[in-house]
Amino acid sequence: MVNREKPLLEVKVFCSPAIEREPFRGKAEAVSSQNRLGKFDILPQHTNFITLIFEELTIHTPEKKKITYQFKRGVLEVSENQVRVFLGL
Repeated sequence: MVNREKPLLEVKVFCSPAIEREPFRGKAEAVSSQNRLGKFDILPQHTNFITLIFEELTIHTPEKKKITYQFKRGVLEVSENQVRVFLGL
């Protein structure tokens, strides 16, 4: 039998104390943010990627919730379906 489950991202958000938000750890269907070139989305099977991000990060959960963080700048890194985000740098 073929596994037809939709692939998901494993997301970890690390926040500096200035952000005053709980970090996120869990699964996501997509992660959205923006860098100097504009808005972008990270989807499952995304190529390895690292970038500075600015202003907003949105995590789209499998339960169709949107979790949004507001910040000045951060770093987003993707490899092997794992997304690590460091906010408030």
